[in-house]
Amino acid sequence: MSCIKSSFSGLRPLLPLTLFFLSAAGPAKVWSQAVPSQANIDASAQRRLQETAQEAQRQRRIEQQVRNLAPALDPEKMTGAQGAILSRRALAALARLRSEGISPDEGLARAVRSAGLDAASSAKPSAYLRNLFGENSGKITSSVLARLEAGEDPAPELILPPYLP
Repeated sequence: MSCIKSSFSGLRPLLPLTLFFLSAAGPAKVWSQAVPSQANIDASAQRRLQETAQEAQRQRRIEQQVRNLAPALDPEKMTGAQGAILSRRALAALARLRSEGISPDEGLARAVRSAGLDAASSAKPSAYLRNLFGENSGKITSSVLARLEAGEDPAPELILPPYLP
C-alpha cells in the first residue's frame, strides 16, 4: 500500500500542470472550430449580396430595354419619319431581352404596360416586331446589334421591311 501511495504522491505536482494544459487546449479547439464557421457565414453573406446586386443590375437592364422597345409600339410613331429607327431599336431591344431570358412576347407585353398603351392599338406594331424578330433573330450578330441599337441601317447583313399599318 505504501508503494501505491508513494507513486501517487509523485503525480501530485504534475496534476495542476496537466489541468492547465487541458484547459488551455479546450478553448483553442473551440476557437478553431468557430472561426471557419464565421468565415463560412461571411462568405455565404457575401455571395448573397453579390447575387442580389447582379439581379438588381439584370432588372435595370431589362427595364432599360423595355423602355427602348415601348416607343415602337405606338402606331403613330411607327408610321412617322422615325418609324424605321424605332423599328431597329426595338429589334435590338428584343434581342437584348432574349439574352436576359425574356421572350419577345413577354418583352412586348411589358413594353405595352410600361408605356400605358392600349393593347388593341399596339397589336399591329407588336405583331410586326414579333414577326420581324422571329425572321431575323438568327442573323443578328454583335456588329449588327450595335448598328440596330444606334438606329442605323443594318444592310446588307439584315434587310428590314418597313412597318405597314
